[in-house]
Amino acid sequence: MLGISIYKNKANFLRTSKLSNNDLCVTHHGSYKYLDLNGTISNSLKDIIKNENIRNENSISLILDTQFCLFNQIFCDDLDSLDFHGSISGFSDIENLDSYYYPMGLRDDRYLGVHVDSKLKEKIIHSVDKLGFKIDSIGLGIFSAQKLASSVFKAQSLSKYAIIRFITSSSIEIIYMNDGLFSLYGRFNIVKNKINPIKVFGDKSSIDDVVVTVEQLVKARKSLSKIDKVFLYQSSGQSKLIKNLVNRKYNDIILLDLFNHKNHKSLSTNVTETVNRLSFCELGIMFGDLSV
Repeated sequence: MLGISIYKNKANFLRTSKLSNNDLCVTHHGSYKYLDLNGTISNSLKDIIKNENIRNENSISLILDTQFCLFNQIFCDDLDSLDFHGSISGFSDIENLDSYYYPMGLRDDRYLGVHVDSKLKEKIIHSVDKLGFKIDSIGLGIFSAQKLASSVFKAQSLSKYAIIRFITSSSIEIIYMNDGLFSLYGRFNIVKNKINPIKVFGDKSSIDDVVVTVEQLVKARKSLSKIDKVFLYQSSGQSKLIKNLVNRKYNDIILLDLFNHKNHKSLSTNVTETVNRLSFCELGIMFGDLSV
């Protein structure tokens, strides 16, 4: 299987194969950089196939950076009227967006709306089609990383856990799972160890849990009081907080390192290499419910 995650000027890729016991093994991985998003979309798959000598593949899993998406929260009792509610929720160009809605928390009427530029999506699909490939699935960065945490890092057994992506050293993106339910999506800034919400969707209890948890992380607490575990990664740059966690073992703070999910010391010594590996967790949708 081949998977590609697309960012503004970079593409990560993974290729996996099944072992005899039905587990997955990563056989190829790497990154390609481009000048802009158009270059990434037009050239990444073509370059990966050619330069990595990829054969016997005709389909891919695609992951899009959530930076390409718009988000909102909708309260709606009737599933058939979700698109109507989306059209009156502040997005004036709703006709040029492909919209998807995901239930949140215990309430039956709360949904997270995820909106993708339809022209961007069409451009990506066209770039794949012209190479004779088909798309198995399209996912979104941190949501795909949550799949990896659930299946490979055994997060599905936890009552409360969070996925935290460091977009930069001071900008973070969070998913919060409470009792197996998707309960919060948000973006925050960290300024002088204080957490400033930028855009957050979820109930007040979930927001409070997440804010306390992030404050404990930035203050270098060794344990968390509100949730069971936090799974961290960085998609670009090198956060000081992330770097400080490399080669240290905490029970409730886990780096989402796909290539070292069993925490072998021989793979963890180089801080820069470890941090650079973390962004590949956004290809976690490829692993589904399989172990690796």
